[in-house]
Amino acid sequence: MVTRVGALALADFRERRRRPGYLVVLLGTLALGLLAAPVGDSRWEVFQVTDLHGRYTSGYVGTVTALGGAVWLSLAGFGIARGAIPRDEQSGVGRLLAATPTGRIAYLAGKFGSNLLLFGSMLLALAGTALGVQLLKGDSDRVDVVRLLLPYVLITLPLLAAVAGCAVLFDTVPGLRGGLGSMVWFAVWLVFVLGAQTTGGLDLLGMRRITASIREVLAAGGRPVDGVEFGVGLTADNRVLGTFDWPGLGPGEAGGPAATGLLLIAAALGLALLGALWFRRFDGPEARPAPTGLRPGATGVRPGGWGRSAARDGERAGTAPEPGAAAFALDPARLTPARQGRTVAAAFTGELRILVQGQQWWWAGAAVIAAAALSVAPDGPSHAVLPFAMLWPVLLWSRMGHRADGGSTAELLGACPSPLRRGLAALLAGIVPALAVVAGSVVRLFGAGEPRAAAGALAGALLIPALAMLCGTVTRGPRLFQAVYPLLWYGMINRVGGLDFLGVSGDRAPAPAAVAGLAAALALGVLAVDAIRHATR
Repeated sequence: MVTRVGALALADFRERRRRPGYLVVLLGTLALGLLAAPVGDSRWEVFQVTDLHGRYTSGYVGTVTALGGAVWLSLAGFGIARGAIPRDEQSGVGRLLAATPTGRIAYLAGKFGSNLLLFGSMLLALAGTALGVQLLKGDSDRVDVVRLLLPYVLITLPLLAAVAGCAVLFDTVPGLRGGLGSMVWFAVWLVFVLGAQTTGGLDLLGMRRITASIREVLAAGGRPVDGVEFGVGLTADNRVLGTFDWPGLGPGEAGGPAATGLLLIAAALGLALLGALWFRRFDGPEARPAPTGLRPGATGVRPGGWGRSAARDGERAGTAPEPGAAAFALDPARLTPARQGRTVAAAFTGELRILVQGQQWWWAGAAVIAAAALSVAPDGPSHAVLPFAMLWPVLLWSRMGHRADGGSTAELLGACPSPLRRGLAALLAGIVPALAVVAGSVVRLFGAGEPRAAAGALAGALLIPALAMLCGTVTRGPRLFQAVYPLLWYGMINRVGGLDFLGVSGDRAPAPAAVAGLAAALALGVLAVDAIRHATR
């Protein structure tokens, strides 16, 4: 069984590392490592020690990059770790596995191992970045490999093991497999990863052991430690910081964290295997992949209840289907081109209908309540409800950029005049919900004499759909946007000026023109990627 689980984990990891989402999250991990331990004059920090900054010893660089990787990968990594089981269902691999002796426990353990390999490969790359940063900075030429890697083993790896187990569990529990699961995980991440620093809860980041060790070093150097505070999160500090020399966590301090880490890894495996209560090993009728069209040569009713025969479709198009031809296969050359205006308008209407379809009454009710709250006059230079209202449609925006990649949809879209107009229609459809959210706030802000705040809200309404479509177009899935956008949102509500895309921090926020320009650049990037992909298809 162990051999079978290992083979499943390795094969799944090899397949998933080729996906664009893996590359994007890996690059984000390396970029965050450079922000956590910048080589130049950057003021960005991931690990804050009041008005101090540590010298770049192996232990310090390893710790701050490990903390940054833990914060980033516990959210963004969860997005790419999820979806492995539904993907096996849709691709038909699940049916092949159901015909093998692989049981439910072995399959789920293999997915858990694949997630660990996914995170482990990123941590290795991050550790290599930390070593390069230490050598480039030149604060300390002595490389201590043990102290450099120990934070990854004691802190980041156990936390990501818990993330890997939860990703498997979410893939099996009904109701958590879709976008709602991403929102639930964002709340879990806020409470257990970031919130535990201040609430004194479960110390998943190992902050108690790290801060105690730093306090001991500061006290030994004669510095007062009563007013020293610690925190983890991406911030910019323009003050001139003092320095301290901390060697990092040593092997003698690893006993408690190592025991905690082993317990966390065991609990993570238990969470992954708990999914066996809902997982049916692709044997039941729910495991059938969604129909994407008729079999080649079929002439009956299209699966899904469309109720049209291929012959009737042929009569409507003006031609009869040839014997043995694929049902519902359309030849764009035989279709009569529509006028451009009508085509773009129809594409926009269709994209908007697809975007909002399937939403429940409670979702619409909450959107109406948020709109009503935004119609109340703001108390200051921004609307306090606006950031929370702009978080609600995240599941709508995460659908953008990746719906037309399967079945006969590509042939239907081949009849459209150009990918440029199709992409423009999809982008405009995503902007409509954003404008609907900010409309009441914009009117109130203009009425309150806050034109800059109103312009910032409008610029943010353009930026978010453009970002969503770029993420969906590049990765062909919703997970990246569902991971990146909550991070940006969290930075915005914490008044990180460079991330305030709605202008809620007043004069410290980026200029609305700059945000709108970034939105335009993202939109051009989307259209360029879509055009290149269409030309090479």
